[in-house]
Amino acid sequence: MNTYQRLWWDQTRSDYTVLLLLRREGAAPCHQLHYLQMVTEKLGKAYFWRTGHAPRKSHLSFVRFLQAIDDRPDPDLTRIAELFGFGRARDFENWIPTITPFAYELERLAPALAGDNGPNPEYPWPRAGPVHAPATFEFGVWTRLTDTGRGRQLLKVIDAAVLKFPEYG
Repeated sequence: MNTYQRLWWDQTRSDYTVLLLLRREGAAPCHQLHYLQMVTEKLGKAYFWRTGHAPRKSHLSFVRFLQAIDDRPDPDLTRIAELFGFGRARDFENWIPTITPFAYELERLAPALAGDNGPNPEYPWPRAGPVHAPATFEFGVWTRLTDTGRGRQLLKVIDAAVLKFPEYG
């Protein structure tokens, strides 16, 4: 891990710690989604700093992170799959395309990507005449993350990806 990655991973872990506090306290889904979105974005950015060059300035990094992990050489992929809780690299490779829609939805929670009219976990919307507040909104992505096996598995993989970053980053 290079110095840049370390800095981004430090911030990712800090945000992850807050996410865990929010989970334990049963905070509103908007707060947990806000931190989950930030954790996944920063995790991707920490990973992409491995080249020693700044990644794109964008909130879009989690889907690319999953794709980049999938593109690693077979020995690396096997090791990463095991770190993330998969018995075989092939299972992990097959899982990535099935989870990409969740990852895409998480990215789109960033207010800059949700747009003026889209749901986001930070600000009421639509911007010009708000009718929804994140604190009372039922986020479909939250339901899919917490009430489906695939969503819960993604949350476990995110946990492992954060905690075991030095082993694959």
